[in-house]
Amino acid sequence: MKYNLSYVLGALLAVPISFIAFLFSIFQLDLNFIIDMTVFAGSYVLSFLPIQWYSSRKYLKEMGLTRREFHFIRKQLNDAQPKLKRLYKNYMRVRSYSEFKNLNEVAKLARTIYNAVKQSPEKFYTVESFFYSHLDNTVNLIENYTMLQRMPNKSKEEKAKLKQTKLTIDENKRTLVADLKQLNESSYHQLDIEMELADIAKDRNNYTQAIPESTKEKVNLRKKAKKYEYEMERNDD
Repeated sequence: MKYNLSYVLGALLAVPISFIAFLFSIFQLDLNFIIDMTVFAGSYVLSFLPIQWYSSRKYLKEMGLTRREFHFIRKQLNDAQPKLKRLYKNYMRVRSYSEFKNLNEVAKLARTIYNAVKQSPEKFYTVESFFYSHLDNTVNLIENYTMLQRMPNKSKEEKAKLKQTKLTIDENKRTLVADLKQLNESSYHQLDIEMELADIAKDRNNYTQAIPESTKEKVNLRKKAKKYEYEMERNDD
């Protein structure tokens, strides 16, 4: 995400500044090596922090987030990452192609939503229910289902519960589809606007090309006649 570039920018600018301060301490102040290294470290910190803070503030302003909101969203992303890994571990537990396909669709939806919010943290509040409940519920259901599905000697009641659990997982998958649709709604709206602008530009271009050449020539002749009359009047004066 763009916010991480602020750390890179801070380091790139802080290193030469601190190195110059280090050389100044060695050749001008004539201090011992330990103090010179302290000057280097101190100048690095004092130059890195304001640069990183200012550049990160610029990125946060572009996203429309406060620093507290951004750190909260990053925490939610960090909490979601191990849940996604738990979801991937179930690939080794499924026992049929249909179960593998269903699990793969769920994992793909969850990963897409996670990556979209990671790239654009301002979209978090559009799908915050995904991080609060939908992902947790889906991962727990799939883990329990794949574990119990492998157990032998299941009773009719247990098979019925597993069947109901599978239906619930399908409902959760539809919920993730709705989350992804809601996440992309603003992007599709922007796409509609761009397409409308392109159509307007195309219609304007077609209208210009549709003007007869004779009309254009008449307009040019009138302009030339007026110019000739104006020049004649100036010559008479």
